[in-house]
Amino acid sequence: MAELRLVEHYISVQGEGPKTGIMTQFVRFAGCNMRCPLWPCDTQHAIEPSIYMKAGNSYKQSPGELAQACLDKALATGAWNLCLTGGEPFLQPNDKLEEFLTALHPNFSIECFSNGSFIYPQWAINYISFIMDWKLMGSGEGETQLANRHANSLQLNGDSAIKFVVASNDDLNEAKEVYERLTSLGAHTEFYVGAVWSKITDQEVIDYVLFHKLPWKLNVQVHKYIWDPEKQGV
Repeated sequence: MAELRLVEHYISVQGEGPKTGIMTQFVRFAGCNMRCPLWPCDTQHAIEPSIYMKAGNSYKQSPGELAQACLDKALATGAWNLCLTGGEPFLQPNDKLEEFLTALHPNFSIECFSNGSFIYPQWAINYISFIMDWKLMGSGEGETQLANRHANSLQLNGDSAIKFVVASNDDLNEAKEVYERLTSLGAHTEFYVGAVWSKITDQEVIDYVLFHKLPWKLNVQVHKYIWDPEKQGV
């Protein structure tokens, strides 16, 4: 029975996070519990049901079918890095996600871009390197499932990362406060920061990081420099 809803499954170069530059299979799931109304998501085709439910814009696969599709693509292309993205991957049935990833682990390197609003089960922490997109107040989702996001940040392993997306100096100040709070509580992930396109420049972000002596890495969406930023499946 098909129970995982997808929008896309394709091969491209990883454009952000710790594995930037690695040839990667992207498994993009449909649906998200956030809308980020103050800087709209750049993957509306994955988060908005009125878009992804149109004929041909989403489909379902069983865990076994999806695992086989990933294996076939890896054998054909050599892309053994797997990126779960969305939407929000953990909006999918967690037992089906576990079945899917158990079939692939440990042959694949598995990462997941997630908003952190659902508590990650232990099997996911064991299998996955997370890039948790910490939503700030400037996104309009700064308080959404905040307790869950805090809890998740403290159980992530050293291979995972927390990413801030900023559109203003206020966002940068809030990101700094969150970073200081999380590290004081024991978070030991890497931290990344990236600019909302057309809202703030990378130079402004770098200047802020340098001024405050923050051990953050700049997150630049490389794929948007290679291809049209609006193009899907790259």
